[in-house]
Amino acid sequence: MMARTPHPLPAPLAVLAALATALAGPALAPVAPAAAERPSSAAAAEMVREDSVLHVRVAGRGRPLLLIPGLSSAGEVWDGAVARYRDRYECHVVTLGGFAGRPRFEGPFLATARDALVAYVRRHALRDPVVVGHSLGGTLALMVAIEAPDAVGALVMLDALSFAGGAAGADVTVDEARARMAPFRDLIRSQSQEQYVAFQRQSPFLREMAASEDDQRRIRAWGERSDRRTVADAMYELNTTDLRPSLGRVRAPALVLGTWYGMRAMTTPARVDSVFRAQFAGLPRLAFALADTARHFVMLDAPDWTWGQVDAFLAAHARGGSLGGRTP
Repeated sequence: MMARTPHPLPAPLAVLAALATALAGPALAPVAPAAAERPSSAAAAEMVREDSVLHVRVAGRGRPLLLIPGLSSAGEVWDGAVARYRDRYECHVVTLGGFAGRPRFEGPFLATARDALVAYVRRHALRDPVVVGHSLGGTLALMVAIEAPDAVGALVMLDALSFAGGAAGADVTVDEARARMAPFRDLIRSQSQEQYVAFQRQSPFLREMAASEDDQRRIRAWGERSDRRTVADAMYELNTTDLRPSLGRVRAPALVLGTWYGMRAMTTPARVDSVFRAQFAGLPRLAFALADTARHFVMLDAPDWTWGQVDAFLAAHARGGSLGGRTP
């Protein structure tokens, strides 16, 4: 990727960037004392668990599969994964507080969500879980693997980076990312919820997030139902958190799947490939692949390719295969 060329962003981040241009190892934080549990209306075999930070739908049986969506997204973004895996895996489908109609929670977004996820894994004794995250959810999955290396059996990150603010170039510092992102955060926080929703509806960027118009409508609807303050804070933290120095703490084998096609007017596959490899060079065991034509929501645009990569990765991990190399 060329210096200062941005990586494909979740839809609300792209909206914020356009609007701004137009306008010129700690201890676990406390989580709700006891997560409520109730049967889901969707199916008698499903269970919903929720606390002040997480809403989790549990479906299926087998090895735990923890699915974390990205910025503003609902857990329903994983419906295809649940349909594919519920016969073999116990799927724990997360929606984060403040997103897609869920109530906002207090505290630093990423650290609070990370600690809630670690506490959830421990509270429910999830053994050797596969932790999958998309975009911001991929960053959170990585944070869980860094914070609690023994709590993650395998790690899968879909179009996520270890330092989103450094997507424009390896020389970008956290201080520079803070200076760049603070106006975006403050701008969105200053809007009313109605102004925030109205601008999202006018955004031309959503079509580069997913190919299908139906998927675009779903993504937009989740964004419109998200709390603008939560989105602003999460966007800022995502772009100003550099996890690269901590990658060596991850014990689990990791699969990273990237995309480039949504930014094809600004970059090339080779440049994006180099950014991903550089950002995750510190992971002890990494497999990486770049999608050919899928946009940012890779699991919606190319489900067969995405889950085929995941299946091969998990099969290699299950049989003790080496995941120390890079996917060509």
